[in-house]
Amino acid sequence: MATEQELRQSVVNVMRGWLGYNEKNGKFRSIIDLYNTQKPLPVGYKVKYTDEWCAATVTAAGIQAGLHDIILGECSCSRMIALYQAVGRWMENDAYRPQPGDIIMYDWDDTGAGENKGAPEHVGIVAEVKGNTLTIIEGNKGQAVATRTMTVNGRYIRGYCLPDYASKAESEDDDMDISKLTDQQIRDLADRIDLVRGKQGPSDWAKATWQEYTENGTFDGTAPRNPLTREQAALIMSRKEG
Repeated sequence: MATEQELRQSVVNVMRGWLGYNEKNGKFRSIIDLYNTQKPLPVGYKVKYTDEWCAATVTAAGIQAGLHDIILGECSCSRMIALYQAVGRWMENDAYRPQPGDIIMYDWDDTGAGENKGAPEHVGIVAEVKGNTLTIIEGNKGQAVATRTMTVNGRYIRGYCLPDYASKAESEDDDMDISKLTDQQIRDLADRIDLVRGKQGPSDWAKATWQEYTENGTFDGTAPRNPLTREQAALIMSRKEG
């Protein structure tokens, strides 16, 4: 598995690999062909080489990255938004700061005055965010896969479709490789485990015996569920012998 950021970057990398694909050199056809591998096809429609192909590119990138279950397939911008609205993953809050891998929707009829509620006409994938500047990669931008720069909350941005990358990602804990920890990190981890265990009381089946051995001084009454070291065992034995 991969982290959320790695999954986001995998989609961006697919889009970067398609930069320069265009209608003149014919390479854009492979993107549409990939889109058309979906079974069933969204609304049963097979995209033609003469169709607009910006939304098909976003969908195909999800297929290529192995994330078609979260990058919801469509060849229509409006229908793509509807898919994300249905799962609560559509964002049109002006305060939202996008991340790489987010899907950005445009409305070219946006006047810049008031809240933009127009129909979307174009779509791309956010590739990079630096300060307030977005770099987006889009299919069918001037009949090619190409980049565009925009300002966060800039004019023409209709909103964002947000694939649920987190649902596909492993947690940082899952990603931990014990073999790569230093001796000190292992000691710190062991101390943390003992601390958590130390907050637990004795198990029900051991409460009476634990109380008896605490009262007679064999144990000090703390951390009943923590492991017993050999040196602690030696100390206990010496107390009993004394």
